[in-house]
Amino acid sequence: MDTGLPCIHCGLCLHSCPTYRELGSEADSPRGRIYLMEAIEAGEQEFDAPARAHLEGCLSCKACETACPSGVDFSARMDKFRPRLAAAHRLAPGRRAALLVTRFPLLLKIAARTARLLDLLGLERLRRLLPGLGLMPGRKRKLRASGLTIGSPGKRSSGLRVALLQGCVGNAVAPGITRDAREVLERNGIAVVDVAGQGCCGALYAHSGDRERAAELASHNVRLLDAAGLDHVVTTVAGCGAFMREYDSLLAHDNLLSGAAQRLAGATRDVSELLVEAGFDPPMHPLTDIGPVAYHDACHLLHGCSVAEQPRIITRAAVGREPLELAESELCCGSAGSYNLEQPSMAARLGRRKAAALGASEASVLAVGNVGCILQIEMHARRAGIDAELLHPVELLARAYREGPSPAAASSRLSKIRRR
Repeated sequence: MDTGLPCIHCGLCLHSCPTYRELGSEADSPRGRIYLMEAIEAGEQEFDAPARAHLEGCLSCKACETACPSGVDFSARMDKFRPRLAAAHRLAPGRRAALLVTRFPLLLKIAARTARLLDLLGLERLRRLLPGLGLMPGRKRKLRASGLTIGSPGKRSSGLRVALLQGCVGNAVAPGITRDAREVLERNGIAVVDVAGQGCCGALYAHSGDRERAAELASHNVRLLDAAGLDHVVTTVAGCGAFMREYDSLLAHDNLLSGAAQRLAGATRDVSELLVEAGFDPPMHPLTDIGPVAYHDACHLLHGCSVAEQPRIITRAAVGREPLELAESELCCGSAGSYNLEQPSMAARLGRRKAAALGASEASVLAVGNVGCILQIEMHARRAGIDAELLHPVELLARAYREGPSPAAASSRLSKIRRR
């Protein structure tokens, strides 16, 4: 397999691998999976059901890449092998369902509304046990303080023009995150441009082994977004952001789009990353009365984009204090795109592990920079009887802006004080 630097089989990746931590099996570790893929490619290992199960059990969380001292690009190896996995048998029902909702997000909206109705009928504990519906956000999720808006922008003006990636899943089940991101960006003098016609970023298709379909979706987005003359494309979903940063390699073969894909890959930013990079106004009245707040790293944000401190800075500004560090924050929660639908048993083990860490922290709010992680951890937290609220850091910042005075009101109040 020509996939860059060779694995020296040192084993330093083992402790970072969630499936190895749970199963203790060499074949369920990054090193073991590399052995398997190399042996299958060389014809030394039969590509049988057990081998497929070990390889399909990989979450593609990239934690092993952060731990690897040799810089091995494990995800590139897995991506190269995934078409072979996909060809070996039909897609799991969970992955087929995940790919279906990327084409028809209305299905997710219907599922989310059904979940809210069941919750209103007092059936949340029951529906949390159901496949699919159990992952939908709960009715207690406070996406917006009642009737309040952030208000007009302050004096800050970055001169930046950005587009928000709408996303096919996140926007369907948690539209408040996108809405809050837009208002926070505009509040800080960053112009958000509406680019109509955006589609799925292609990440789920790539992880399903369908690189051709992923490239088609990426090409569509590249054409639209590059033509808009933007400074950045901003994401609120870690998996989408990490995959868009790979558009340059995905479309390197396309002579017409390779340059635009490279520009877009370099211009992609997580919302917390851009706010810190461009500068943002801390809220005048942080949310000091919401109880202990913890932060959890989303895998593709931490390991895929090397974004760790920026969402913590946003969270710290929103709540006026350092967020608690959740135990094993660097370990995947089991969401991993559509993994919790495809591999429900392992995903549940990891979800329970994360819920236990949340319970031990005694946090009343957990900030997470990825909607998939929010849904996964919230489901297992509710199953465990833990009532902590899960929010994106930008939602916390938006809430702090809303609950404090607007820039105009604050300026007026400051003028009155000075006149006295």
